[in-house]
Amino acid sequence: MKTALVLFTRDALEQFPYLHYIYDAIIELYQSGGSCQVVGFQDLSYQKIASHKDLSLLLIELPATYSIKKGLWEKVNFPALVRQLFPHRIYYLGHDLPVLKTSKGAEQWRFVADLTRYQLPGDAKASQLNKQKKLLGRLSMADKIISYSDSAVAVLRGLPVQPPLADYSSWIPWPKNEWLQPSLYTEEAMEHFKHQNTGDAAYFLIDGRGDREAAIIEYLKAFSHFKKWQRSSMQLALLIPASLHKKADFLEKIETYFYKADVHLLSDLDTKTLYGWIRSAYAVVTPSLHDKSLDIQLAAASLETLIVAPDTPACRELLPGARFDLAATDKESLGQVLISCYKSEILRARHIRAGQECREKWPAFEPSI
Repeated sequence: MKTALVLFTRDALEQFPYLHYIYDAIIELYQSGGSCQVVGFQDLSYQKIASHKDLSLLLIELPATYSIKKGLWEKVNFPALVRQLFPHRIYYLGHDLPVLKTSKGAEQWRFVADLTRYQLPGDAKASQLNKQKKLLGRLSMADKIISYSDSAVAVLRGLPVQPPLADYSSWIPWPKNEWLQPSLYTEEAMEHFKHQNTGDAAYFLIDGRGDREAAIIEYLKAFSHFKKWQRSSMQLALLIPASLHKKADFLEKIETYFYKADVHLLSDLDTKTLYGWIRSAYAVVTPSLHDKSLDIQLAAASLETLIVAPDTPACRELLPGARFDLAATDKESLGQVLISCYKSEILRARHIRAGQECREKWPAFEPSI
């Protein structure tokens, strides 16, 4: 297998779980063909790469913010590296990455996780139109554009890209089959998992992986609303960005939270552990309005757990009928929906069955590269 390159930013992987899913999937696909190496752009040289004879995948980390060193690397060092290395493919995971005009035969695949960057309001100003034109110009230099669902690809196809692109594709973040085996989720295993992690208490799992601190605080306020009116022993498992989990002032705020004893902050979970939290949850709540949580939603449907989510194009495409509706994501609305789904066992069971019916219609999960 020839060497392939991945260009990425940590900020993009954290902000968009879909890109992190793709990052892990690409590594998994190339591991069997040789070694995979992650390196910062400033530490990269062809001499170092050439010393690794079995290198199948080189993952190059770039900072999210601009600097003179980064700009120089993108304009001079990166094109030179491609000329020397002759990779068969370059994957771009993140925004504003340096897609090459001349890639020396390497296929350039651009992954799009955020459609809002390319869409404009009806009353767009000249400055917004110019910005969109630049973004679409960079997009047009890729050989293949990939996004998270067929509905997302349809949006991309409708953008005024010049010259028009012929190759669009969806890479849906399907669940991992190896962690969906019924033997992993016996009643005894799930009782043990819940006893170990929540002291046997039921819990909601809210996905805040791609959110900023302000949104996470809103989710905690929504849980407070639920606890105030429901007065149950229900707990909250909250998926948050790894960077937030290390932020001292955020952790100080958690210490003062009235229901802190009922809250579990989770980040950087391996797939087996994440699926355990999903399978044991009373409901999985995904407040994102822009399909950021599609991987969690698909896993929840496969693991027979209720999905509470807004109406989004990808949900309509892949999970029709499986969603307990989250019409608004402010703290009062979200808190009230938590109360509603907690009280309605009949509706909960109906949505879970619909998720299973969707699961039976999905194709095989193996991505094609």
